[in-house]
Amino acid sequence: MIAVTERPFAQAELDSRLAKVRAAMAGHGIDLLMVTDPNDIYYLSGARELAGRMQMALLVPPTGACAFVGRAVDAVAFIAHTGNETVFGYRDHEPPEGALARGVTASAGANARIGYNGANLSVAMLARARDELPNARFSDATRLVWDLMAIKSEAELAHMRAAGRINTKALDRALASIKPGVSDNRVSAELYAGMMDNGSHPTTHYMLASGPRTAVVHATFNDRKLENDDIVHFEFTAARFWYTAPLMRTATLGRPHPEAVALHDGALAALEAAMATIKEGAVSGDVDRAANEQLERRNLRQWHYHRTGYMVGIAAVGIWGLGHVGALRENDPLVLRENMTFHLPMVLFKPGAVGAGLSETVRVTRTGCECLTSYPTRELIRL
Repeated sequence: MIAVTERPFAQAELDSRLAKVRAAMAGHGIDLLMVTDPNDIYYLSGARELAGRMQMALLVPPTGACAFVGRAVDAVAFIAHTGNETVFGYRDHEPPEGALARGVTASAGANARIGYNGANLSVAMLARARDELPNARFSDATRLVWDLMAIKSEAELAHMRAAGRINTKALDRALASIKPGVSDNRVSAELYAGMMDNGSHPTTHYMLASGPRTAVVHATFNDRKLENDDIVHFEFTAARFWYTAPLMRTATLGRPHPEAVALHDGALAALEAAMATIKEGAVSGDVDRAANEQLERRNLRQWHYHRTGYMVGIAAVGIWGLGHVGALRENDPLVLRENMTFHLPMVLFKPGAVGAGLSETVRVTRTGCECLTSYPTRELIRL
């Protein structure tokens, strides 16, 4: 028996996910599902710490063990995390399509009807796979796993709630370090230490901007020394077993910048309008409209450049956003279902001046939404 690392979920949880995927495969007439998105591989197998930039695949047959295709070094990690030794590895000097063809043939035969993720598998790799498997039939099954993983289980929600609690402790620690002359690198170090010391697993790149840098979308720390009356903006998340609950808050060191106050007030109104609209059966575009109506009333809509929200949950490959699975945006027809989870980053940027905003991560409920982040205030934080 292969010794495995700590498991993110009970085996029954993973078995349930596979059963749902296999039922969907049968409905699509698929003999073998070729899962190539590292997040989807983690969702179905529990395998993580894989090199997401290199070609890999989890091959899901209708019954029996799944097979993993990937670099030989990633095959070692897959076995360690899952205990499953059905792997088809390739060395770094070898083309991956050969291992992929061997895995497909062993799992379902050379004439299999294969479903693949058209948003993740490159056109070039798909062409090479077709060359290696000339008798196989390939069909786009991009949303097959996505539509299942969009609905979170109680075990997944428990990890996300834990990440939200860690965020609160980490932000408080970072805020306590803010004073004139302190480097934003030092503030970042306290934020990161606050996450790790309170139980976060490895987390993703995050934003921490100060002063004029807050007006730049996705700006982060750059060894800038804080000054009196600076605005400091945070957008980050801890992680539990690669599950996240992103949080955004804005603080001011001294007198708040007047434009930052106006931007933050508008962002707060827009966020709360979005949260008031979210519930099972609501439509994505309606949530986005509710938020932007608040900004239009305050003549701030022009400083809001992005969607109102995007799906979150798994972040196994270095980013926390799952907007490709689902998002809250203009005219989007997505109908919200219970236990979908979204990050609502309501932040406004006025170029050359300042940026400010806040966010929550929420779970869709039958009658509204549950806030998975737990920071005690949504107001502009005055230090």
